[in-house]
Amino acid sequence: MNIQIKHNSNQYEINSNEGIAISIPVKFNDSQNPKFYDTSNPEKKYYSSDGIEYSLSKGAGCNVPLINMNIHCSGTHTESANHVLSGGRFIGEIQNTNFISSQLISVQPESSTDEDYHAAYSDNDKIITKNILSNIELDKDFMDAIIIRTLPNNQSKKTMNYNNEHHPFLTNDAVRYIKEMGIKHILIDTPSIDRYDDDGKLGNHHIFFMDQNTPNDNTVTELIFVPDSCEDGKYFLSLGIANFNLDAAPSSPVIYRVK
Repeated sequence: MNIQIKHNSNQYEINSNEGIAISIPVKFNDSQNPKFYDTSNPEKKYYSSDGIEYSLSKGAGCNVPLINMNIHCSGTHTESANHVLSGGRFIGEIQNTNFISSQLISVQPESSTDEDYHAAYSDNDKIITKNILSNIELDKDFMDAIIIRTLPNNQSKKTMNYNNEHHPFLTNDAVRYIKEMGIKHILIDTPSIDRYDDDGKLGNHHIFFMDQNTPNDNTVTELIFVPDSCEDGKYFLSLGIANFNLDAAPSSPVIYRVK
């Protein structure tokens, strides 16, 4: 079905049947999930009552699974300011998360930079800089979200143990640049916009989630995976966030190419 969307006085068209999922499926009782700090895997068991285990495989009339997982460290998730700021809204309270104007970009992180970062880093780090972003033609009049695909774009991102393979991160200057463009949502295929170890400061999160000493309604979605078949360019985005009264929730973002 073709849908017409009016945004900033311009008319756009998408096909609702051509949405592309950019989340990583969560596999339960399986080691084939990404890992970040927490090395455990999402777990599933079944509710039991009066001697009945509610699993079809055990002869029950329906499945009633109980799950246990680390939202931030095991798969695609979306965070609100409440992740790092006590006055921030719960993720389930964030409004207008469907058909967000977005631009997908692919970046090759740099190995060194003179740009600002709030913690020490090494020559082995891979860094997404303001310099990289400023050399990409970004339509700031269109986009409310930026979707960042890091290169190389390997399928191994879906099962990567980031404790052993540290991820690219953004400089403080890059995050400020994104905010200055009026972007409210960052999506990235790494486990964090911050360095693996930044002494627990999460400096980029604080920059992006704070406006004049007040928590804002921005979101950060981490551990996405964008297929190679998706070309860089304009999309409309539905974040697909679970309505949790928490700082973050599992999410299933879907993007629709602008025709």
